[in-house]
Amino acid sequence: MKRTCLRPFVIALLYVITSACSSDAVSEEPVEEQQEEMEEAVDETEDTTVDNTPDALTYLERNGIVSVEFETVAGEIEWERGNQLSGFDGEGYLVWNQADSFQTPGNGILTYKLNIATPGTYQFVWRSRITEGDTQSEANDSWLRFNDAADFFGQRENSIVYPRGSGKTPNPEGSSADGWFKIYMNRVGEWFWRSNTSDNNPHDIFVTFESSGIYTMEVSGRSQFHGLDRFVLFTGSATLTDAQNAERSEIVQP
Repeated sequence: MKRTCLRPFVIALLYVITSACSSDAVSEEPVEEQQEEMEEAVDETEDTTVDNTPDALTYLERNGIVSVEFETVAGEIEWERGNQLSGFDGEGYLVWNQADSFQTPGNGILTYKLNIATPGTYQFVWRSRITEGDTQSEANDSWLRFNDAADFFGQRENSIVYPRGSGKTPNPEGSSADGWFKIYMNRVGEWFWRSNTSDNNPHDIFVTFESSGIYTMEVSGRSQFHGLDRFVLFTGSATLTDAQNAERSEIVQP
């Protein structure tokens, strides 16, 4: 930033390093996410929507469940494809090995087209992993957006938060911009099913599809070394266990 003798500016770099800890390493209770390094401010009006090309793969919802392996995304991507870490589902996984992007979503966007036949509000959960390091609050999150859905929100009991830039409030604690949620987990050393947003107050993730049709899910790189294995959405009487055990969604080729 330029400085003049008449109008000095001071840039404050805030860096909060805290350890997210739990009294029980295998507890099913969410570990609270800690706020990370602050980068430059984001212009939340910037449009980072990916072009909805007609030749994209489409994943079919069935019986209120969508189940997709992240590595099935087609084409050249900025994420690294891997199969070295044990315990993954399918044929492999993706890892964001580019630089951290803590405050600026839109880097390395992955696009998944979902063909929803059953309208409703779905819970979203992904299976992810801290692929390097042994700290619960590092390499543990990526960005997520459903820009064409009727609603996209985080919920914890009676508390609901919306992504910044969506025009809705309240917004989550910590990073969020241009309709993107930061989605984190905090389990070291294993692939784990958890998707939360809002630092120090973990909210589960939900998306509402008001009518049947094809919707776009976007994922963007945030923390270096965060790995993504599989994601599910489920609605109605379906549970997370049902979605985990369901067959993978049929893929319609363009």
